Amino acid sequence: MDDKRIIEQGQQLSEELAEQRQRAGRQRWRCPVDLRTRIVAYAVACSADGESHRRIADRLGMRQRTLSRWIRTWRQAGAGVRQVAIVPVEHRHTAPPASPAPLRLLTPRGFVVEGLDPELLVSLLQVLG
Repeated sequence: MDDKRIIEQGQQLSEELAEQRQRAGRQRWRCPVDLRTRIVAYAVACSADGESHRRIADRLGMRQRTLSRWIRTWRQAGAGVRQVAIVPVEHRHTAPPASPAPLRLLTPRGFVVEGLDPELLVSLLQVLG
């Protein structure tokens, strides 16, 4: 992610967190699942760029311990075997395309990887296990 987008997305998530806390007042509150999911995806992307959980948590206005726990839980949830189906594609053209269409990988968590050739996609899937 570029720096401007990281800052903007971090500010938006921080504002949403603050709003949720403010709504709860003095009562104990739970972060909504969709917001938690977006925070974890953001934090994973930032930590892939080399940022520490503490720095990310500070930017979001939350405790580092909580952020690390959410990330750990997210990773453990994705450690199992997932069902995969190969679906044939209907081609409307009688002649083959000039170049093969780039592959698009959509993960169960909503990440999208595009533009990979078949060999690179296989390598990526082997690395990710």
